[in-house]
Amino acid sequence: MFMPEHFPLNTQIQTLPLDTKLTEVSTVMHSGTAVLVHHNHTVALFTPEDAELMHAFTAVNVAELLLITSFFNTQQHPLTKLTTPTQELELSQGTNRHILCTDETGTIAGYITLHAYANYAMKERQKWHAYFTALADTVTDAVTVVDREGAVICWNPVAEELYGLPRADIVGKRIGEHFDVETLMVLKMLDEGRLIRNTYHRPRPETHVLINASPIKDAAGTIIGGIATEQDITQLVRLNEQLTTVESVGFPFEASQEDPFALIKGKGPAIGKVIQWAKKVAATETPVLLIGESGVGKEQLAQIIHHSSSRSAHSFVTVHCGVVPAGILETELFGYQGGAFSGSESGQPGKLELAKEGTLFINDIEKMSLELQAKLYRYITQQTLVRSGGNQPINVRTRIIIATTQDLASKLASHEFRTDLYYALNVVSIRIPPLRERVEDIPAMVHMYLKQFSMHYQKPAPTLAPEVILALTQYDWPGNIQELKNVIERSIILNEDDVITIDQLPPVLQEQQPSLVQDTELSTMTLKETVSESDEITLIEEALAKTAGNKSAAAKLLGISRGTLYNKMKEFEME
Repeated sequence: MFMPEHFPLNTQIQTLPLDTKLTEVSTVMHSGTAVLVHHNHTVALFTPEDAELMHAFTAVNVAELLLITSFFNTQQHPLTKLTTPTQELELSQGTNRHILCTDETGTIAGYITLHAYANYAMKERQKWHAYFTALADTVTDAVTVVDREGAVICWNPVAEELYGLPRADIVGKRIGEHFDVETLMVLKMLDEGRLIRNTYHRPRPETHVLINASPIKDAAGTIIGGIATEQDITQLVRLNEQLTTVESVGFPFEASQEDPFALIKGKGPAIGKVIQWAKKVAATETPVLLIGESGVGKEQLAQIIHHSSSRSAHSFVTVHCGVVPAGILETELFGYQGGAFSGSESGQPGKLELAKEGTLFINDIEKMSLELQAKLYRYITQQTLVRSGGNQPINVRTRIIIATTQDLASKLASHEFRTDLYYALNVVSIRIPPLRERVEDIPAMVHMYLKQFSMHYQKPAPTLAPEVILALTQYDWPGNIQELKNVIERSIILNEDDVITIDQLPPVLQEQQPSLVQDTELSTMTLKETVSESDEITLIEEALAKTAGNKSAAAKLLGISRGTLYNKMKEFEME
């Protein structure tokens, strides 16, 4: 995870032949360079610190010296293992002087003294502890770490706030002292050796969380503890319950007739800003530019602005530039003069005239041709239009609301959009956030659509299982509000009970939902009723061996309950 830093590796090494005289070796050592000699599949290392030792031996050369002592023989270890803290204890056994380090190709890269390595290992441990502590204190989820016995060794500030338990009251104590043992996912993970991913969980009756948990293993692969992160979704679940209660007694949907903005469900800051600005522009006559992805509700907001304005008694007309062919769009907007085309001699008004005294909503404005943009600009600035094929100016007082999925400002430099029209339209622009940026609003929207589609299909309005509301809030919603409406309609159609379950959601939502991931090291075994007693004993012994004696994990491997395993072990006198 982290790159090793400042590893104290000595690289001043010179390789000499076996018959080199000790006086030559001493000379090299006194210059501050270590000497390396290969002999009998072994490596001898003479460091500058050993220079004075040479006088204590009667041998003339290195070969004679190595015949009478193995003191200078040195072990070789890959540098990658030396920089991994889990190798430290194994390395210290059988190594009495220095450590030779090899690179990825097996070539000797340098050496390190045991004292220097011990200091390095200690600093690395301190650094990793500092990294982990900072990480636990930084994340916005509650973090719990327990050892193999279930004692808490980490409890971050978010966990303190979520459960109202100060760190000093729980660290060092068994987690079961504060929680119901049977409900603790982290203990089940220790027993069964499984990963837990995006799982809805209730560690306490009043607390709802989304949990991720993993076992912690040592270098030998033995589980030594577990770590769990929990995202607090209590408010989300409570909101779902509150909305369900409101719907059950009849939500005053008709209130939207008095306040059109009541149709926009949600009280989050993102949509709150949109509503605030929309209310202000509804009281004016200025053009409005609505920006947002497909399906975010631009047309719905345009209608709400219209119905909240002084023009609400007049028409709200829509034209979609991306749907109407380019050659017809001009007559669609401006109409045509009688005689200019085959058909009516009196001609036909365009949507600008049809929306007279009301509001014209133009969607996908970026798909309008530059020539037509120029004609629209003239209308906005002069409030008069000329029908296609005609020459008589017609005074029309229509408010314009524009919608786009594009960044129109970026199209000015490439001359894909007219500068004059852009600034004429962009008096007030409102960006409508996508659904993934207003997760807190989803429950209210869901219950609104539940009631609408229940009435449409003449069914009682169902409630939502906690897993379902969690699934809906965890999804990215690339199709935004329209996709959400489709999902709710599907659920109403498929549902036959009082509660909508995860199975009634589309596969794309089901695939991302709470799951338990089995540890790949645990193979699948089945204890069949038809096998002989000796075969049963063998299967149980194998399961216990694979799980290091953990009966819960062994029972899971065998496909039986823990109680059944205990009974069979007692029956076969395996205790």
